[in-house]
Amino acid sequence: MTSCPPGLVRTLILGLCLCVGVANSVSGGDALWREDAQRFRVGLKLFPSCLGALESLADHSTQDGRLVVLVVYEGSDAAARQAVSNLDAIGEIRGVPLDVQIQSAASLDRYVGEVLGGIFVASVGIAPARLRSWSLRHHTLVFSPFAGAVEGGAVAGLYVADRILPYVNRAQARRAKIRFRPFFLEVARSYEDD
Repeated sequence: MTSCPPGLVRTLILGLCLCVGVANSVSGGDALWREDAQRFRVGLKLFPSCLGALESLADHSTQDGRLVVLVVYEGSDAAARQAVSNLDAIGEIRGVPLDVQIQSAASLDRYVGEVLGGIFVASVGIAPARLRSWSLRHHTLVFSPFAGAVEGGAVAGLYVADRILPYVNRAQARRAKIRFRPFFLEVARSYEDD
């Protein structure tokens, strides 16, 4: 039996590990990048405050008094399932019971169900046109914690600088006929895209 030089063995093992990692990321592996995962976790904490800051929750509630929240994903639904679990644990916003459901982006494009209280985006890279379309068609808060989403068309998200603030696209909120309570807008960072 011939022996391989130790350097060659290490190189082959390293190459194999890199190939497996690239294959996992290309195949839509379940993991978010570190920054996106951090934004996702913070977004789950901030989203209920944004939802609670809507001026009239009654306008966003179903006839039987529920606030339907759709957690939307594209590709893997692992992060969306985690978001549903976290948001379900909250139970209610300003006394209105939450009804948290998971929905693929493709099915949300065709959604004609109950009135929506809000949409939480759980996947990176959903097209800005979709974010805008969902808020306009459903007259609802579309919240995405990911970088560039508010500028792209989400109604709200995160502003990260020396501290984390709610980030509101005021022009998109106006177009979608969404109104926030004044105190919320005083603390939120605003983006105007007009």
